[in-house]
Amino acid sequence: MYIAIEGTKGTGKSTLLENLKRKLQQDGIDFQMFAPTKAMPKEIWWEKAYSDYCQDDIFLDSLYTARANYHASQIDFDRSLVLGDRSILTSYVTRWPHDDLKRLLPYLDQIRQKEFLVPLPDLVLYLDLPLEVTLTRLEQRKRHYGIYDEQVDRLLQAKNAYEFLLQHKNQLSFSHMQYQWVDASQKPQDLLENVYALVVEYLEKCELFQ
Repeated sequence: MYIAIEGTKGTGKSTLLENLKRKLQQDGIDFQMFAPTKAMPKEIWWEKAYSDYCQDDIFLDSLYTARANYHASQIDFDRSLVLGDRSILTSYVTRWPHDDLKRLLPYLDQIRQKEFLVPLPDLVLYLDLPLEVTLTRLEQRKRHYGIYDEQVDRLLQAKNAYEFLLQHKNQLSFSHMQYQWVDASQKPQDLLENVYALVVEYLEKCELFQ
């Protein structure tokens, strides 16, 4: 079972995942972590070249493709639980073309061909948060995510893209992928308990956890 946590910046994915990993470990639930956007080992050429080409859009696109395939090659997706810090849906959303199915299908196929080792999640837990709350959180964090990513238009586009993908998954050939909307405005402990319960519920449903 491959379960991915998705959502725009500011929805609390990192905090949730750290707490969720700790709780799974404490309860003796075996899992692997898959983070397709995480940096590869620094000796790999792509990471060595990052400082020289980090402003090059074509390089960055190829870098994230290489990262996704590298990390997917290290994962046994047949394990009872693979927990995803994002997924291929992140790649779909990043360069979202338009909410037009005729244009979307070739676009999605192109990304699938590039990230050929990365499967779709079995379950997506989408952290949903009002845009105004997201912007307030990002401002309070005092972190630099990149000027473009923090713009209201970009965050709104990403939020709308996620919602379109999930709501039209059957037309987009994602029929086997399940999803669950999760209210990310909850207190961190409540969010953790609710997401943990969802993970255990799906594992039990698939008879992967008793």
